[in-house]
Amino acid sequence: MTAHMPPLQTLRAMVAVSNARSFTRAAADLGLTQTAVSHQIAQLEAWLGTRLFVRGRGGVELTAEAEVAIPKIAAALAGLQQAIEAARPTVLSQELRISTTPEFATQWLTPRLGAFCSAHPTIDVSVTIEYRRAELDVDKVGVAIWLTGTQPHADAVRLTEDSEFVVCSPTVMRTLPKRQALRAAPLLRYEGARHTVLDWQRWYGQIAGQKETSEDAASSASFDFDAGPCYPTFSDMLAACRNGAGLALVRTSLVADDLVAGRLLQCFTETVVSDLQYHLVTAASQRRSSNVIAFRAWILEAMRR
Repeated sequence: MTAHMPPLQTLRAMVAVSNARSFTRAAADLGLTQTAVSHQIAQLEAWLGTRLFVRGRGGVELTAEAEVAIPKIAAALAGLQQAIEAARPTVLSQELRISTTPEFATQWLTPRLGAFCSAHPTIDVSVTIEYRRAELDVDKVGVAIWLTGTQPHADAVRLTEDSEFVVCSPTVMRTLPKRQALRAAPLLRYEGARHTVLDWQRWYGQIAGQKETSEDAASSASFDFDAGPCYPTFSDMLAACRNGAGLALVRTSLVADDLVAGRLLQCFTETVVSDLQYHLVTAASQRRSSNVIAFRAWILEAMRR
């Protein structure tokens, strides 16, 4: 194909000279020397086998052949430029918008996102924090991380194998009795718990419902699972828990860093495999975007670690 096309830079030089009607001004517009532009025009004329421009005292004039050809070539170059720009959002886009829940954003994603940005410094990452499930293509979201009990989307990948259990600070851990430990410290709650189903009564029923004696059943029936303090957010509740305010019901992925660092300890051996897990969902229109592919590979590897 290239054997039947002159060099692209010669076509650009031809259009620039035609627009400016001056080799000097065309060279300035292209950021080249006048000699370079003259050489490119001579190269193109030799390739075409015809003159394009005639220099005169009043400037540069177009030959009859140039008058016919240049408008069409200028339109073709403009169309090529538009086609290249149109390809950029899907092929070369440097923006990546992520949508996820407040808990996952604050406890897992934010502490690790710097590593992704360092590995991919040309990707401009923004995170939208919301419980609402984003309409990926409408909201121009590249990837979303949703907490759900079923496969939420054709392009979804399960990220977690979370369990639900109780944590407290090391200080509180030392004070817990062997029996009726749930009564030894306040049961902490937070306002968004309905979105994560971290409900004390539900959890206790799953753990103890099949094992408790009639005496324990009567005791639990009179227990007020909502008597403890309620915090605005999950991160506020965890901060209070670290400071010894009481016991917190959590999911594995949301306290992984605290457990490794020893800031929080699992109070009891009892755990419940969660009905809800985090899934990575990819927008159909962006599944082949290099930015989405890079983030997907990164988060799957980070989860494995």
